[in-house]
Amino acid sequence: MSGVETKTGAHAPERKVYLDNVIVCGEIRGDLAAPELVAVLLVQQAARDGKVVSVTSREAWREQDKTKNEVLRALFHAARGKVPVVEKDHRLLGFNHVQDQYGGFITSPMITDVVDEPLFAHLKKAGLKEADARHLMYATHNGCDVFLTTDPDFVGNRFELQKLCPGIRILKPSDFIQELMGAPPTP
Repeated sequence: MSGVETKTGAHAPERKVYLDNVIVCGEIRGDLAAPELVAVLLVQQAARDGKVVSVTSREAWREQDKTKNEVLRALFHAARGKVPVVEKDHRLLGFNHVQDQYGGFITSPMITDVVDEPLFAHLKKAGLKEADARHLMYATHNGCDVFLTTDPDFVGNRFELQKLCPGIRILKPSDFIQELMGAPPTP
């Protein structure tokens, strides 16, 4: 049985943890503050041990593709298989059909990367940039329990954002690891 063993010996369900792009890239570059980098490495170990499920989204990939430094961009590409992406990060709107006078036709899917329009609008209204709003929307829409980030736009506004996204907690990696290990969180 997978999951986390509790003090009573029972197994608690795995926790699904969304890694914001600042976490994914920070681990690759190694430029997170020491306590956060160590915590991210511990989160990844917990994922390998089956204690948590860590995910990110293709939004992180889109942001990484904008990196001007070719070497860094190559490192980001090489690490893409390390953290799985969420499944529900796009929505099919329908199909566009075009037919010519000779009987030929083309059918193209119409897809959006906004999977929850009301939530996306609320997150932008709360002050998040579009890419940040997509990250939190994907985490919420895919049933993540925790959103790990060090981005001040999330951390500084976490209580308002958590009200918009019931069921998800916005935490820094170091706070999450303390919680996962059973230690009281630091103020």
